[in-house]
Amino acid sequence: MGDDPSAIEQRPLPQPGGVTGVVLAGGRGSRMGGVDKGLQPFQGAPLALHALLRLQRQRGGWIGDCMINANRHLGAYEGFGVPVWPDELPDYAGPLAGMLTALTHCETPHLLTVPCDSPRLPLDLADRLCRAVIEHGADLAMAAAPEPDGQVRPQPVFCLLGTHLLESLTRFLHDGGRKIDAWTARHRCVIVPFDRPDDDPLAFANVNTLEELRALQDAPAASR
Repeated sequence: MGDDPSAIEQRPLPQPGGVTGVVLAGGRGSRMGGVDKGLQPFQGAPLALHALLRLQRQRGGWIGDCMINANRHLGAYEGFGVPVWPDELPDYAGPLAGMLTALTHCETPHLLTVPCDSPRLPLDLADRLCRAVIEHGADLAMAAAPEPDGQVRPQPVFCLLGTHLLESLTRFLHDGGRKIDAWTARHRCVIVPFDRPDDDPLAFANVNTLEELRALQDAPAASR
């Protein structure tokens, strides 16, 4: 996009402790029979708790506070020890609605979003996305990872974004927009590949069905 230099200078850059992490757990769980996906057990603990703990263990000291976006069983999620916020928009409007809610309640200049159903998300996710935003002077950074066909594709729910984008996202959603890539295309977005030889190939594996949950549970543990 055609950004002018002054606009780039105004973008806040990530600082250690200046990133709030959020676990997005507000979906319908339709492909899992309508159950609350984030509360499904994985290796003895709820999926969303795995994601939250990995956010809290992020390397580099970037993450300060954390929160959860959920629309059901709020008391169960509150038991994880962080604030829980339901969607600002009605009718399960998708991941962007969760991002909007998190941006609304975020008290730091940056927000890192992760889904509730990827319990092996990288422990260097925040570090690599923050460094990419700093290097490129970007509004947001999005992870990309190899998929089963070998192609490296964006993983749009793994996203670091500046809270200065709240107004833009609000307008987009209220105008009926729902697709993450359609919104991020309006801003300076850097894609960060997680395809190094030592990257966990299942770091971005997500669980949509009970069969996928069992398969990921039985997969070999990550080496790092």
